[in-house]
Amino acid sequence: MPTEDRCVPETADASQPSVERDRPMTRRLALSGLAALAGGAVATAVAGPAFAQTASTTTTGSETSGSGASSSGSAAPSTEPAPTTTAPPKRPTSADIVLLGFAQSLEFAASQLYAQATQVLSTDWQPIGAVFGRHHRSYGEQIGALLGRRAPGVANQTLLDERTPAFSAKTEPAILTAAYELEISLAASYTQLLGLLKGTDGITLVASFQPVEARQAVVLGQATDVSEPDLMPVVEGDEPGVTLFTPSQYPII
Repeated sequence: MPTEDRCVPETADASQPSVERDRPMTRRLALSGLAALAGGAVATAVAGPAFAQTASTTTTGSETSGSGASSSGSAAPSTEPAPTTTAPPKRPTSADIVLLGFAQSLEFAASQLYAQATQVLSTDWQPIGAVFGRHHRSYGEQIGALLGRRAPGVANQTLLDERTPAFSAKTEPAILTAAYELEISLAASYTQLLGLLKGTDGITLVASFQPVEARQAVVLGQATDVSEPDLMPVVEGDEPGVTLFTPSQYPII
């Protein structure tokens, strides 16, 4: 299970510019209540049709009224399929390998995008951006450890080409907005991905870092004045700035 760096910078000196003083939302408020906002994101995604199957039997009978006596007919044979006892696979399936490799490419691309932006960020936000970037790098490496030689091991070039201009902006608010849109898009995309994966190893791994990225989106969203209703919940895919990343629209190339 990945661990989160907890990096909350010191309060900026009064002589230094700070994003908190320019905005009504302080970083302390941005960091508060994150578990409540995104902690239950994955439970909903994992409990999908891939793991729930029900069957029912119907019984027919006849009942007569009168002196209290009743008679019942014999049970009719069920037309419903019998419940399956086959457990889901543990290791990634062939389809899982493609999806997880795609996720790895997104994580490596996100790490590179944060590295591009760090120099422009203030001393308040530089350590936070560095931590978020390390998270993405770590998640990509963990996917690589799961897939082994089948992992692509490269950053998603389509995503880099699309998002590099935004992460190369000259102002901190513009970069924070770009980072929020990246994090919220990754969180929403992984909600969709969890419904497609079959192997429990891959599901467990993605489910371990998806809520972290949702919480990172909350931090950045509050710093950029995204309204609280738009942040709750953070994984439906219709939040401001969300793009659902898919292999067809964002090929690794």
